[in-house]
Formats: sequence, C-alpha cells, structure tokens
Amino acid sequence: MPVISTNTAANSAVRYLNINAADQSASLSKLASGSRITQAADDAAGLAISTRISSDIATLNQAATNATQAVSVLQTADGGASNISDILERMKTLATQSASGTVTDSERTYIDAEFQELIEQIDTIATGTRFNGESLLDGTSDFDTTAGGTEIVVGSSADDTIKVSIDELTSSALDLSTSSANDITADLSSVSIGIGQGASATQIVLTIGSTDDSGTATSVNVTLGASADTDGDGVLTGEEIGDFLTSDATTTAALTAANVSMTYSNGTLTVSNSSEATGSSSALSIGVDTTATTGTTFDADADGTVAADADGVLKALGFTSDASQSTISTVGSGTSNIDVTTQDNATTALEAIDAAIDKVSAARASIGAQESRFEFSSESIATSIENLSAANSAITDVDVASEEAKLASAEVKVQAAVAAASSANDMTQNLLKLLQ
Repeated sequence: MPVISTNTAANSAVRYLNINAADQSASLSKLASGSRITQAADDAAGLAISTRISSDIATLNQAATNATQAVSVLQTADGGASNISDILERMKTLATQSASGTVTDSERTYIDAEFQELIEQIDTIATGTRFNGESLLDGTSDFDTTAGGTEIVVGSSADDTIKVSIDELTSSALDLSTSSANDITADLSSVSIGIGQGASATQIVLTIGSTDDSGTATSVNVTLGASADTDGDGVLTGEEIGDFLTSDATTTAALTAANVSMTYSNGTLTVSNSSEATGSSSALSIGVDTTATTGTTFDADADGTVAADADGVLKALGFTSDASQSTISTVGSGTSNIDVTTQDNATTALEAIDAAIDKVSAARASIGAQESRFEFSSESIATSIENLSAANSAITDVDVASEEAKLASAEVKVQAAVAAASSANDMTQNLLKLLQ
C-alpha cells in the first residue's frame, strides 16, 4: 500500500545500510591491524587464550636472555679457572725443578719466590674474575657451591629453573694456603659515652658472632654497662671499655666460647677469630642487640632513636664502615703453607699441586656441564617460542584473502543499500504527483 507518512522501504534500506557499513568497518579494522580479534566480542575465548600465549612468549623471550647471561657467567668463570689451571701447571714445573737434586737450596729460594707469587696470583684471579660486579671464584658470590648456587629461570613458569653453582678456587680452597678471618678494630681513643649511675644506668649490648671454616656459627652477647664503669661516674671511656672487654672474666670466657678474642692497646680494640675458627670461609661479625640496648646518649647520628639505630651505636664505639649498617663483618684471608725451599718441601708441594689441579679440573668439568645444559635449554626455548607464535597466529591473525572477500562483499552491499535508500526516498516524491 503506497503511503507518504511512513517510508517503510527507506527505513529498511537504512537498516541494511547500517549493517553493511558495520561489516565493512569491521573488515577494514581487521585488515588494517592484521588481527582477526580487534575487540573481545570478535572471539572472547580466543582472546583469552591468545593473551595467555602472548604472555608466555614474552616470558620465554626473557628466559632466553636469562639463559644467554647464565652461559656468559659460566664462560667468565671458566676463563678464570683456565688461568688458574695454567698457573698450577707452572707451579708444578717449579716444584719439579726444586725437587731435583741438580739445584741447591740457594737456587730453590729463587724458585720459591716465583712459586709464592703464583699462589697469590691464584687469589687475585679468583677475586678478579667478576660478572656484574660479583667475584665468581672466591666463594663470595651467590653462585658459590657452598651457598647453594643460584636458580636461573629458563621457562614460562617460576618453576622452570636451572641452578648455577661454581666452586671456589682460591688458594685456600685448593689447599695451597691456610686462612683466618681478618680483624675488626675500633678506635676507642676518644670514646666517651654517658650511661648514668646506679639503678638508672643504661647499657649497650653487643652481639659478637664467629663462623669457622666448616660453617659452624657461634655468637655471644656482651653488655657494656655499670660493671664497665670502673670509676662509677656514669660515663664509659674508651679505656674503660677496652679494659673491661679484655679483662672481665665473665666476658672473656663468653668470648672464648664463641671462638673470639679481643686485645686492647694504645686506644685500639682488636677483635679476632681464635685459632679454632679460621679458614677461607670463616667470618667474624659485630652487631648491636637493639632490643637490649637502652639510653638516648647512644644516639650517635642524632636521629632521635637508639633501639633501631645499631649503626649509630657502633660508630659511637669507634667502629667505622663505608656505609650505614647494623653489623660489621669480615671474612677469611690466606697465607701460604707450602713452599719449595727444600727438596722435601718441593716433593710435598707436588702432591698438593696435583690435588689442586684435580679440583680445578673438576670445577671446570662442572662449569662445562652446566654451560652445555643452558645451551640446550636455549634451543628448547627458541623452539617453544616458534611453536607458540604459530599457535597464537592461528588464533589471532586475520586470513587476508578471506577478509578481503568479505570486505568486497560488504562494499557492494553498502553501495546497494545506498542506492536502495535513495530509491526509497524518491518513492514518496513520486506519490505526490498523484495529488497534482
């Protein structure tokens, strides 16, 4: 029925025009982005899967970098170990020369001079073989075998790890020298700390710890309070502190039990490991029991606190450090215990060097095995990235040929809808001619 008040044909043409225009826009978006999913409504499940796969790919790319860096760490360590192996080879040559009856003790002295320098060079290389600022062969890094090594993430999960562990190759670890902990000193010459008198007297409580070469740790708390204030004036002087720590029977007995000794001379307090707690892995530390330390007079850095200000207490007692810290610690250092100054010593040295060569060889074998594992892991990661990328492409990438066909169809439909809408609009004008 022809009418002029409601143009049903035009409404229908416009509705289809909107549908076809939306299809055209969607096809253009997909072709322009290269993705089949430009909004969640296109494929909600596919988008969720693709997002997870994309995150795995990004993680694997970082894992590949991690594996490459781990190989670099191992290669750096192996380079240092190789140099130490060369040094041991030269030391064995020198020991063999000295063990021969064709040289005199005078000449052996000259040979030993080089021999001792080479032992020191082993420690220099062990400390100087660094990666990202960490020494790899001196037992101080997180990669050290005795510390359990370090886990490297080589997959898309935090559980996908490979442990890197590197043996210590210092002269002491190779049994070419003996070691003891370095001393910790405090300058007590100008120390003066008010602690009050009588029942109101306050106190400083030091925690002194010692670790021997086997890893056995002991510690003891030492209290500096009224008992150390020998003149009873409520002020602890450096001399009073030094005398108390080195002469009070209870304190020295506790220190001895913790394998620690103290000496005081000319205003300097020296804290050392006793002979029972020496070795390349030995350690010595001095901290403050902040829960037991009382008194605002110990606030050396004037920040208004004492209980949480261990560094301020240590500095007030004359201990110094390069940075603010709550504990001052030191680890073992070594001195040579083998030489080639006599024929018998040279023979003994040959046995020690052979054992050291075996240890270095074992360490390098371990490094090589780990390096090989990381290289295979890198290949596996590359394969996973390739396969996941292909899977993600199947989900998200647009089929250009198919989408181009859809676009062409939508364009034709849009043109047809525009023509139909135009024709529908002309229909009412034609109906008006009947009124003329």
